[in-house]
Amino acid sequence: MADTVKDYLARFTAHLEARDLENAVAYALSLLSEGKRDVPELYEGILAPALNRIEVPRAQEDARIWQEHIQSAIVQAVMGASWPYVLSQREHSGKPGSGRRVMLACPEEEYHEIGIRMGADFFRILGFDTAYIGCNTPRGTLLHAAGTIQPDIVVLSVTNYLNLAQLPATIQALKAAKPGLKVYLAGSALKHTGKSAADFQADGMLNTFVDVKKLAEVAK
Repeated sequence: MADTVKDYLARFTAHLEARDLENAVAYALSLLSEGKRDVPELYEGILAPALNRIEVPRAQEDARIWQEHIQSAIVQAVMGASWPYVLSQREHSGKPGSGRRVMLACPEEEYHEIGIRMGADFFRILGFDTAYIGCNTPRGTLLHAAGTIQPDIVVLSVTNYLNLAQLPATIQALKAAKPGLKVYLAGSALKHTGKSAADFQADGMLNTFVDVKKLAEVAK
């Protein structure tokens, strides 16, 4: 009987829980090399759910947060090792985003960057000229980076809802600096607060590979 995505997730999660970097990376790469998963399917169907299962109550942070950090580092190692498959999939994508430039970041005090790093690879697969500039990025740094990179699209990712308060001023400043710039939001903060992209003067939400693919196709 063929393995299912549930089986893949269970095996990868077991490696994470064992803090087994080598076998976690080897197993994830085997799914790619054997054609059982492509990069977006690996990221969205296995890596993200494996991390999202972790819940650390505030009262237990000192005792357990280090485990989350180790597992996050393992997932980031898998993503780094997946780079050849990102390039290969880009060659087969038709590059609908070719000729357009995107800049991705987490705003100041936002440290949850794995999701936006996945998003950066989605843009790369679709042929965009892609620059991920990091987490905890102050507004002034965003503006300087945008002035140099001259993106057509900026994606800002927010997971901690407390960081939503700074978005309107940040988005307004980015759009004022480059008329016609499109700014999209990513991350789980809006979902958890019931807010929409329009509430922050953004042009939309991009949380999945399908979202990014639709953007690439529509804007061709």
